[in-house]
Amino acid sequence: MSVETKVGIFVTIGAILIAFLSIFFGKMDFGNKDGKTVYFSINDATGIRQGTPIMYKGIKVGEVDSVKFANNKLLTKVIIFKDYDIPDNVIFTIKQSGFVGQKYVDFEDDPRIQAKSILQHNYEYDGKQSGSDMDAVMAKLNTVAEEMTLLIRSINSIVTTDNSQTALKDTIHNLKHITDSINTLITSNDAKFNEIIENARKITQIMDRLMASNEKSINQSIDNIEELTTNLKALSNSIDMLLQNNSGNIDSSLQNLKEITDKVNATMDDIGNIAKNINEGNGALGLLINDNETKNNVKNVVRGMSSFFGNDDDDTNSGFKLYGTVGADYIFDAKTINTGRGYAGISLYTDPKNLYTISVSNIPTISPYSPEYDIYGNRIKHSELAVSVQYSRIFYNIFGLRFGIFDNTLGLATDIYPLKNNDLSLSLEAYDFNIYKNRVDVYTKAFIRWYFYKGFFIQGGVEDIIGNINRVYMVGAGVRFSPKELKKIAQKTPDKNQKETYQDNIDDNYINKQQDTTTKPIKVDNNNDFYDSLVY
Repeated sequence: MSVETKVGIFVTIGAILIAFLSIFFGKMDFGNKDGKTVYFSINDATGIRQGTPIMYKGIKVGEVDSVKFANNKLLTKVIIFKDYDIPDNVIFTIKQSGFVGQKYVDFEDDPRIQAKSILQHNYEYDGKQSGSDMDAVMAKLNTVAEEMTLLIRSINSIVTTDNSQTALKDTIHNLKHITDSINTLITSNDAKFNEIIENARKITQIMDRLMASNEKSINQSIDNIEELTTNLKALSNSIDMLLQNNSGNIDSSLQNLKEITDKVNATMDDIGNIAKNINEGNGALGLLINDNETKNNVKNVVRGMSSFFGNDDDDTNSGFKLYGTVGADYIFDAKTINTGRGYAGISLYTDPKNLYTISVSNIPTISPYSPEYDIYGNRIKHSELAVSVQYSRIFYNIFGLRFGIFDNTLGLATDIYPLKNNDLSLSLEAYDFNIYKNRVDVYTKAFIRWYFYKGFFIQGGVEDIIGNINRVYMVGAGVRFSPKELKKIAQKTPDKNQKETYQDNIDDNYINKQQDTTTKPIKVDNNNDFYDSLVY
């Protein structure tokens, strides 16, 4: 038998053995293919086929059984081995091992969706494929390579021209000239650079000596900060424990506050209806207010009040002091809230240390076009009118403590007067307490007010600093006046059409007093415009 024949027989036997082994091992299953059947609807099945492995967190957990097109979508049949429970929020991602490696399916947990269960037998799921497969990467790389080729060709076409080469040579020559100039500058100023470096070294030495000489103070400051942090943590724990132990009492108190607020709102609605009837002239009180004789009487009352609370000759600080305040605020934030608030009130000083304040204002809504909620996060029911009744105690003419009703809710505040004339005040208010899941929420407001000219003031601040509803910013302006100033305005308000007549209804005693001091006839002012403004 020839050598060629032996070689041919050997090759034939080897080919038969290879074919047999391929068939044998192809039918063998080295893993456990027994498991559940799951279907995934995907939009791209490029590179996967029967037997494509499925990986989850680096472990092979199944294989692709088949891919078919049905009901206008790609449906992939997957076998999940029985030893593995895969959550139902996985993303069906096709990946490739390296640039030329085998394709495989990688199950990744979708961070946007919380898993509800594990993959169920014979259930169909949305594959939610991601777009980061290797084919897309290779396509982008090919596009980048093509663009780089075009760029290189464009550069070559530009550089190879005579004009471009000449310009390039000139540029290189200019760069060399600039480099030589810089070297000359550095050489000529070498002594100055050395001096700068020496000064920097001396400054560093001074700083080292300063730190060494004050090391004890610095360490003590650090220890104080650590101790303060520990105390604050202990205080926070105590407050949490206090709130937990008294959550029932706090709930009851807040419920009582809510009932009080509802009653106040109802009362203010009634007051608003009464004021409307008065303005329209309905009822006995409306007729009296709209009657000219009544207006004249009101004028006399205002003059009497001005005489009681102050006159032009009395400017002392003893006795009662009465002030009226009107103003408006603009409330806004960086996104959506742009609204306003107006207010008016009366302040009464019984002495320099005790102050009583009554005021009314409107509770601003988040949006004037859809006024469903106010800035405190409460749903608006019947009225946006708010009432504030507060008492303030001033200590050492520097700071004061206030408490009472703030916009229909109980609250407290502190005021600081850094200037001697009290023209500047810094205030912090806390009110509208609420409980959310054993945690107290409070509406806080910090603002600065400056009286820059007589009674005129401007102010600005931040509201809802630590709350959970809306942090907003506030700017505003207003004026504070006294009955004494009203009296001066009344005396300085002439009327061109003013008619002077003798007064007919003055009693005899008053006439006798006037005749003792002056020979001029007593005249009255029939102009009621200023007092009309006071009444209405």
